[in-house]
Amino acid sequence: MEARNKLTILKRLLLLVSACVFFVSTAAVAQLVKFDNEDDPGIYGNELGDFQWIRGQYTNYAGGRRGYGRYSRGGWWDTDYPEADENFLRGVRRYTNIDASPRNHEFIDLTDPSLFENTFLYMNWKRVPIGSSHSGPNFSPEEIEALREFMFRGGFVMVDDFWGQPHLDDMFVEMAKIFPGREIIKLSNTHEIFHVFFDIDEVAQVPGRMVTWDFGGYMKLDDPRYPPEIYAVLDDDGRVMMVANYNTDLGDGWEHTFYKGYPTKATNNAYKIGINFLMYAFSH
Repeated sequence: MEARNKLTILKRLLLLVSACVFFVSTAAVAQLVKFDNEDDPGIYGNELGDFQWIRGQYTNYAGGRRGYGRYSRGGWWDTDYPEADENFLRGVRRYTNIDASPRNHEFIDLTDPSLFENTFLYMNWKRVPIGSSHSGPNFSPEEIEALREFMFRGGFVMVDDFWGQPHLDDMFVEMAKIFPGREIIKLSNTHEIFHVFFDIDEVAQVPGRMVTWDFGGYMKLDDPRYPPEIYAVLDDDGRVMMVANYNTDLGDGWEHTFYKGYPTKATNNAYKIGINFLMYAFSH
């Protein structure tokens, strides 16, 4: 109970520090476009800001626990890293009053005690190829317990980048490990989470370069066989604890902010929904 109260206090402090966090001018919304050169990371110097973005690293990835510092590779937990994380923080800084910096991001083990010092956790846990036991997560009991406790204390988890029924089935398997007795629901666009900051009336598809084009992708944009959907797990009070983005890839939308061939509209949609998730996590 004490730990849960500490996380609640942390959320309130974040809101107080960013007293205008829910304000954005209509002009800013209308002009939500790709960044330009003025957003070069060099302008931030050594400034870190108050908000730290964290990405979850699970142990079950190819090659075991290997890596080379910040650019550790292997498995799928680090898909789009670090460009997606850095660019999203640029968006948070640009479109809200949250004190964010593209330098202030980190990946941590799910069992790291510092997890509970945060409110928002981003994860990519798709399994490619489907059925492989060493690509996506196969959560250990300790990781399951940590994730469950994080969310029960008031934390919010976003998982991203699932395409097609096999990925969806696999996602349900992993979510059921964390919450075996809870229903996994599909969120309607009337849910508060889509209107807490930006008004999002349609869950738009944010394309992944791998599955749509450039790399021999197998689907086209707006393919009716792959409708974009958001799945969620709620706590006993109806608070969204976890969201999973299906047939859409916010991480790619952030990662390719500076890539001229990536649709500006898709980039905008990726920032809008990601920022809404963040605002919801801070306020619920």
